[in-house]
Amino acid sequence: MARHRFYQIDVFTTTPLTGNALAVFPDADDLEPRFMQPLAREMNLSETTFVLSSDAATRRVRFFTPAAEIPLAGHPTIGTWWTLAELGRLDLPADGSATVTQETGAGVLPVHIRTAGGRPVEVTMVQAKPAWGPVVRDLPALSVALGGSPGLVADHPVPQVVSTALPQLMVPIASREALGGLPVGGAGGGLVDLLRSYGTDCAMLYAADTVAPGTPIHCRMFAPGLGVPEDPATGSAAGALGAFLVRHGVAGTGAGIVRLLIEQGIEIGRPSRIAVTVAADPDGSVHEVRVGGEAVTVIEGEVTL
Repeated sequence: MARHRFYQIDVFTTTPLTGNALAVFPDADDLEPRFMQPLAREMNLSETTFVLSSDAATRRVRFFTPAAEIPLAGHPTIGTWWTLAELGRLDLPADGSATVTQETGAGVLPVHIRTAGGRPVEVTMVQAKPAWGPVVRDLPALSVALGGSPGLVADHPVPQVVSTALPQLMVPIASREALGGLPVGGAGGGLVDLLRSYGTDCAMLYAADTVAPGTPIHCRMFAPGLGVPEDPATGSAAGALGAFLVRHGVAGTGAGIVRLLIEQGIEIGRPSRIAVTVAADPDGSVHEVRVGGEAVTVIEGEVTL
């Protein structure tokens, strides 16, 4: 029987037992692929990653929720490369920054790692250019599917599916109080069915009323159809949200770089902070999205198969 080392990382935080937990298997070349989905289910975290060698990039990374493999994800990217840097598996300067590449289901994408004193201090991923999906016009139906009253969802900007990694529905909520009052996972099966009718499993809900000073956006993310009723910190959705807000003129004006700090996970006791950078043209066209943050290792272990 073979032993497979794994690390559990809390991402988008520097405080253990906050942020978004992730399991990383950094040496998965000798792990049979048939075990990956069951292991993700066994870990029972929002995502588990498996790192493999690659001929096209620095490493290949496969991403799994407890229910399905997905092409790319934000907090797993940050946590995976933080772990590889912390373990000394990468050729990085002791102080400075370097760029690596990851082969994913969404293509080969760069990841930037900043170090100090021989340790990682920030990991930033470049996400795919935003793809704009369907809009939702029936706001009362969406409000009820989210577990709220018919007036829960604000009408500007109109909710829309956006993808910078995988399709996710961006949903403006009238207030943080209303957002905080929603049940975890929304209305369950009703939300799953509605989201899938728009080609997604994820709803990124946001309000401009925040808890932490200097943090302009407060979020919750529901993905019950992926086995994740509520995600504490969602890097892929944060990137898509940043692009959505810039495109609609809610964040930033004119050409240039827009930087946002997003808070998430507060309602479920896992506070997280996600840094989003969006590069846009004067007409709001987004041509690059980056998402970054920190992480902390909390558990090391082995699986015997």
